[in-house]
Amino acid sequence: MEQRRVVDDVEDRARPAASSRPYGGPQPFRLDIPSRQRARKIPLYVFVPPVKFPEVDSGNIEPSPHTFPVVMDYHGGGFYLGSCLEQAPFCAKLCRELHTIVISVDYRMAPINKFPAAIEDSEDATLALLNPRHPRPATTYSARASPTSSAGNDRKKERVPLPPVPSIHLDESRIAFSGASSGGNIALNMAISAPASLGLPAWPCPIPAEYPHMIPLLLLYPSLDLRQLPDERFRREGMAPLPEKKRLDIDNHLAATYVSREMSGHPRASPGLVDSRVCLHGKAKVLLILSGLDTLWEQSEIWVKKVESEGRWDDMKVMRYEDRKHGWTTIPEIALSKEERKTRLEVLDECVRFTDVAWQGRDPVAVMNGEVGDQVKAQGNTNLKYQEAEGLDFTERDRKSYESGT
Repeated sequence: MEQRRVVDDVEDRARPAASSRPYGGPQPFRLDIPSRQRARKIPLYVFVPPVKFPEVDSGNIEPSPHTFPVVMDYHGGGFYLGSCLEQAPFCAKLCRELHTIVISVDYRMAPINKFPAAIEDSEDATLALLNPRHPRPATTYSARASPTSSAGNDRKKERVPLPPVPSIHLDESRIAFSGASSGGNIALNMAISAPASLGLPAWPCPIPAEYPHMIPLLLLYPSLDLRQLPDERFRREGMAPLPEKKRLDIDNHLAATYVSREMSGHPRASPGLVDSRVCLHGKAKVLLILSGLDTLWEQSEIWVKKVESEGRWDDMKVMRYEDRKHGWTTIPEIALSKEERKTRLEVLDECVRFTDVAWQGRDPVAVMNGEVGDQVKAQGNTNLKYQEAEGLDFTERDRKSYESGT
């Protein structure tokens, strides 16, 4: 499928990033696409790998390379805070090292836009990629010379013809979805179908059921069960004391502005509730990153046991960082300790590797489970393997209790 993008200063963005800079770009450009609602656009922040553009006189309109896989990314923030740009280091690394286009979706948020606004915007962006009948944006590259050059000045005076419009292609056989916290909720949402529930009709998965390729899902400490308000979540030993009551009231109020108590159990609000045997796409492969100093740890561990009981354990790899706080992979490095920076980089490396293996047509879960050295490295601990979650096996009774909220 051919996709062209309207870009300013393409030539500057196309220069290769310096290899000595681990977070050296590329920088994103903004692209607005149509939404399912007339006259409203969805902003996307698009990261494009370095390419070499053809000579203007060559008549060739394809840069080298010209075909790219795609990662769709979603920022965190509880559906009421956050920004695409907080994910820039993560998105830029995926872009550089996987040579992929990364699209960060600036979805609508509470308190102005309630559930399912964020899911609808994210789904519209996915459908624009995968469904040829879905509305797409104007898709052309517009390269311009530097305004300080004589050619640029002449072009403004219409003395120099514009060069041919370069074109790129998106490889639909290699797609992935990533997200942190509430963004992980959305990333998982893109790979599930939701049965009719709470007054809403059945909501099919935006990825066709017959899609034949593996779909990496990079879920970083995701929020999977919105039936719990922030102060109702379990706090593990070692976590900081509870914030002041006033702060908790604000968090609870803002969380409730996204989805009501009545709708919080809907599968699109709480994707951890769906039966993965039926509702999770058959080609989904999950890399789940958990931070131990996090109120979302418990619901993620419940989901892990649930997925295992439903027979999809071979499609999930879990990496547990017991002494890391929520959001440490997106917090600016200046606020992190040396060990936190180290494990942050390791997580990003494993996200790259998991996706790359899947795009090679190999099972990334089987590969990571079978190579102990990689497991040790991923944990930032040269003496220990992955730490197994404690607790009893997740039984069918547990699963029913979890889904009903009892």
